[in-house]
Amino acid sequence: MGNDWFYRLESKAQNWGWRIFTDFLPLYFTEKHFENLYRQKQDPWNYEHSHFEREKYLKTLQAIPEEAETIWEIGCGEGVFTQLLLEKGKRVRGVDISPTALSRARERLKDFGDRVHLQKLDIVREDIEGTFDLILASEILYYLGGKDVLQPLEEKFFRHLRPFGYLLLCHFYPSGKIIHNLYQENHRFYKVFEEVTYHPHRDYIITLLKRNG
Repeated sequence: MGNDWFYRLESKAQNWGWRIFTDFLPLYFTEKHFENLYRQKQDPWNYEHSHFEREKYLKTLQAIPEEAETIWEIGCGEGVFTQLLLEKGKRVRGVDISPTALSRARERLKDFGDRVHLQKLDIVREDIEGTFDLILASEILYYLGGKDVLQPLEEKFFRHLRPFGYLLLCHFYPSGKIIHNLYQENHRFYKVFEEVTYHPHRDYIITLLKRNG
């Protein structure tokens, strides 16, 4: 019970912190910040062994439409979720800002051959080639800043999705709801599914949007 109380208090602090300090986040969460995290410790967020993360991963996998075969995963890290996507038969382009994380991901995913392509990318300042059936941004967009940073990404996501492709978003709640709603303001995406999970560790929201033709 004590741990549940602590995690919920921490979650509330993160939500309010994001709203208050959103314009300053890009100054702190830089390429150097994430690279240092991965150099100091493997799997710094315990994605591989956390029961909470595994539950969230399962819900995220279930939200992916069956027909989505090619996926652009933004912020793939060390490839823990990437591996789950590949095991489901998907083809994945994984991008991350940390060379160390990508090196570990390449080692983890080496047996999947040409079904996975990993690339270092700053999602705000750089671009890639190709179109996909689905773009996944999970627990990543809140690091980038506020509306003036996040909303311009809508055009990039729209351009890299095939007509009627999907944008799948997963972030902590309730601030994640603010982030997810940004991608519906211009009516180039519409919501097909949304679920809020109230969890003792941290509340989160999963939203599946579909690109207009």
